[in-house]
Amino acid sequence: MLTILIGAIINIILDPIFIFGLDLGIKGAAIATVIAQFISASWVLHFLFSDKAIYRIKKSCMKLDFKLIKEIVSLGFSGFVFATTGSLVQIVCNNVLLFWGGNIYVGIMTVLNSIRDVLQMTIEGIRSGAQPVISYNYGAGQYLRVRQGIKFLTKIALLYTSIAWCILDFFPEFFIHLFNSEEEMLLLGVPALHIYFLGFFMMAFQSAGQTTFISLGMGKYATFFSLFRKVILVIPLTIFLPNLWDLGVYGVFYAEMISNFVGGIACFSTMMMVVWRRLGKLNK
Repeated sequence: MLTILIGAIINIILDPIFIFGLDLGIKGAAIATVIAQFISASWVLHFLFSDKAIYRIKKSCMKLDFKLIKEIVSLGFSGFVFATTGSLVQIVCNNVLLFWGGNIYVGIMTVLNSIRDVLQMTIEGIRSGAQPVISYNYGAGQYLRVRQGIKFLTKIALLYTSIAWCILDFFPEFFIHLFNSEEEMLLLGVPALHIYFLGFFMMAFQSAGQTTFISLGMGKYATFFSLFRKVILVIPLTIFLPNLWDLGVYGVFYAEMISNFVGGIACFSTMMMVVWRRLGKLNK
């Protein structure tokens, strides 16, 4: 946490100095960010070489172990796929929205994505906290604790996403106002927000399933469900739904909602069949 704060605070201090004080504009913001990242990274390296670190960086440990690299890449690949396909989905959405609704709907989608990204930060934090706990107990043969960890992860993620969805549904104008206060944006953005976030609570099941797969070394499953929701579901639905039942531009927002339901159910159901049953048998 201190590592993140160091970079963030330095960036906040340097931004106005470089942007306004030195009159560098957007270039100054970029320079400030690089300097902040460099200082943050330097602090981390200082810690990892110091006696305070439980495991210190040593030259003898810097040799490449390709077997270990393969395992790390296979587990991290699902995150890479998730990020890459997210960008691909955004490109497709923007083009379809531009065709059916014009620039105003591209702006609305940008605002909705920004709201979603902020809300997903908490989910990512929960996932990051649960993953090592599930992994450690699985490696230690504590299969009952692994099941308890999966239960807790699912319940807390479902509780958070449900509360977030309810708040969004009751106060959509407030959240849109955080990013844009134009009257037209509010008028058209509110119904789009209601549709887009209708299945947000289902993200809890997707997150629980994927986190479990990654925690237990099942990277292939995690990668598949990243591709399944974004590439197999969202992109085709985004392209074809606007042409059906006179949905027009709202078809794009329904695509996200449908993918949350289908993707969440598919991922969590597979996890229950592949992992949960196996853990129950091992526990006996």
